[in-house]
Amino acid sequence: MNKVWHKGLPFSAAVAPYLRRMASVDEHREALLRLQGVWDSLALLGQMSGTATDIAQTRTAFQDLTTTLLDSLARRLHARALERMAGKARVTIDILVRNLFERTADVGFLAVDGPLGAHALLDSADAHHADSRAALQARFAAYTAKYSVYDDVIVLAPTGEVLARRDDRQPLQRCDEPWVADALASDAPYVERHGATALLGGRQGLIYARALRAPGATADQPAIGLLCLSFRLEDEMSAVFRQLLAGPDERAVICLLDEQQRVLQSSDPWQFPIGAPLPLRGERLMFAGRDYLCATAAASGYEGYMGPPGWQACVLTPLEWAFEDDQAADDSLRILGDALDTSRLFDAELQGIPREARRIQRNLSRTLWNGKLRSHGQAPGDTSAPGFATTLLNEVQRTGAQLRQVFEQAIATLQQSALAAVFDTALFQARLAIDIMDRNLYERANDCRWWALDVRLQRALAAQGTPRAAAAASEAQHVLQHINSLYTVYSLLLVFDVNGRVVAVSDPAQARHVGQTLTAPWVAGALALRDPERHVVSRHEATPLYDTPGAVGGGGARPTYVYATSLQHDGQVVGGIGIVFDGDPQFAAMLKDSLPRAADGAPTDDGTTAAVALYAARDGRVVASADARWPAGATAPLPAGTLTALAAGETRRMHIEVNGMVYAAGIAMSQGYREYRQGQAVSSEDVAAVLLLPLGPKVLAPDGGQDGSFVPPVAQAGTERLDIAAFNVAGEWLALPAGLLIEAVEQPRLTALPNAPRALVGMLQHDGRMLPVLDLGLALYGHATATSEAPVLICRNAQGQGLALRVGELGPVFSIAATQALPSPGGRARLVRGGDASAPRMLTLLPAEDLWALLGVPAEPRSLALPAA
Repeated sequence: MNKVWHKGLPFSAAVAPYLRRMASVDEHREALLRLQGVWDSLALLGQMSGTATDIAQTRTAFQDLTTTLLDSLARRLHARALERMAGKARVTIDILVRNLFERTADVGFLAVDGPLGAHALLDSADAHHADSRAALQARFAAYTAKYSVYDDVIVLAPTGEVLARRDDRQPLQRCDEPWVADALASDAPYVERHGATALLGGRQGLIYARALRAPGATADQPAIGLLCLSFRLEDEMSAVFRQLLAGPDERAVICLLDEQQRVLQSSDPWQFPIGAPLPLRGERLMFAGRDYLCATAAASGYEGYMGPPGWQACVLTPLEWAFEDDQAADDSLRILGDALDTSRLFDAELQGIPREARRIQRNLSRTLWNGKLRSHGQAPGDTSAPGFATTLLNEVQRTGAQLRQVFEQAIATLQQSALAAVFDTALFQARLAIDIMDRNLYERANDCRWWALDVRLQRALAAQGTPRAAAAASEAQHVLQHINSLYTVYSLLLVFDVNGRVVAVSDPAQARHVGQTLTAPWVAGALALRDPERHVVSRHEATPLYDTPGAVGGGGARPTYVYATSLQHDGQVVGGIGIVFDGDPQFAAMLKDSLPRAADGAPTDDGTTAAVALYAARDGRVVASADARWPAGATAPLPAGTLTALAAGETRRMHIEVNGMVYAAGIAMSQGYREYRQGQAVSSEDVAAVLLLPLGPKVLAPDGGQDGSFVPPVAQAGTERLDIAAFNVAGEWLALPAGLLIEAVEQPRLTALPNAPRALVGMLQHDGRMLPVLDLGLALYGHATATSEAPVLICRNAQGQGLALRVGELGPVFSIAATQALPSPGGRARLVRGGDASAPRMLTLLPAEDLWALLGVPAEPRSLALPAA
């Protein structure tokens, strides 16, 4: 990997340009280099005094680890910034494309509206033309009252003349722009056009158009007019920007770009004006004298629709803010991190840093332990204060501990940042999931009211009970079938009379419902409506109108929503329309779109533990789920009452445990969209989105034993001094006389001994001799010592007999007065009380003669001796 030097350290080329903007990297770098400067001074003193000459290797190891740590930290800050920005860009364009998909269906439905076509065929000289135009304007007003996403509905003649429009403030009488002629000649389901147009007073606009055909006309016959729906793009994008850039510290800018990478919409026109070209050439952009980090995303597509060609979203953050650590210290995250195996949150390199730091520290501890052994062995009878060598070794040990602490703090910061990022992602994606649902159901609530304005459906229901009933029902079936072909999110559309009897359905395969009388509460609710702006919706429950696909004669009712409203004719309610939402695939698609993705748009699931996305009602009942463990109707994996108290639009984050795996949970309660569900009272049918992202399995607490270090007591005055070397075995602090110990070695190669006692784990070669290795944990407590990090102590008694002891960890080497070693009850061992008054611990000083007795032999076998080298 190419490296670039920055302030004396090598970094990956990808992050080098951003290092001066990464304050946290500089903070850790300065702390580590400052301590390494102290280390250099101590190493020099050690060389001059002839002690601690082998700490240079440890210094080099710490320096190498410093390089790895800081580079990893920089690369993670860089990757996290890009991931966060790419996520916002992807959400921006996908939310817009979902919205525009509905517009492509709307223009197809309205293009076959009877009064609209009749007006287009009416001669302008006809005496009824003015009345027809006024009626059509009122009809457009009724349509846009239900769909506030449109600011105008316009009908043009084949000559470009304006026949009628919703916004009659516009003085334009004729539009001769080339795109109008192209749209009139097109037989496409819709024509999508963005740009400045005289039709909208010269302003930029996004228009969906479709040629109008006379009843019974074929596609090759001339159009009788052109329907144009003007979408409120600026209004819609402003709402998206507000949602995604919530929070006082959000400094990013979101832009919608066209295929020439010009700004169509901007969350901050002062920084990126509309119409400005953005010369995007990667992740960094210089614009108007300012440096930005940027990420772009093209549409993922919805139901095969990809949005206007070439449109994409771009998120840009000024470089001075791009790598700010926005995670405040959070003790709960630190505590949570300590209880988890968070290895899945880090790449292999980051996982290796703590292991390497521990290995270096173990080597340092062993080096210093051996040095102190030699220091204490120089003058066994001296009662004076420790000499220069001991003082130097203690200072080296203190500096090494500070270095390790800086590493641990850096790793803890990374861990806390990683955990916080997961929680932020869970909450962000939950908000996205509920926003997608609210926007989707907004369309459903509008659809039923919009289609209730269709005069053909109104007349068909008014004709029930007359000789035209059958013909009228057939026409209604044809209308519903056409609508359902445009709006594929429904499994069934139906109309029913004032008695709740089904008159017609959109799907001939479900004609069995025709003639049945519906008794669900939503039917009576719809028939009771007199206001055309109102609708009803069923509970999310199983209904025979949404049965299992392919079931013979129906059956296997599934849960979904049914939206309904009344149909009125000549001021009288003549029946109602019900639209059955195809909940299973539609909710699944919403939840799939809400799952987090990597910067390149690929799913982040590693195939081992997947994220979980679901919708749940306030009582915890699952409405829809992307995980088979929690199907619709099951109980969501949340503590009881979690959703009950949430207000509309309120969010919450928490962690939960499911079968030993801990998840970060992001929860967002529905707040509606535009007019949909705004200001409604709290209901048991309110829905929240729940996103669960795996953090890692829970780590079991270690069993029993003492934890923490042993603090040596202050040596008392006395005629006899004891030099003691301490170590930990199975959680117990033990010690041996320092004069009995030669040195500590790490992970020596062992030769197995057949048929040996379990505690005798093998033989090792040391100084030309083979020594038996005793696992002291097994010998004394029956618990084997972990071999990966266990030091081995080389012992030799006064008779020259050798022995090696495997222990858990090394402790201090210190001196006490002989009188401070107290007799133990019923044994030859002695006890030493630790010097920590707040948490005193006892250390057991083992008698030397007992060690060889543990082997079951009185002395070292002569056959084990090797010739001197």
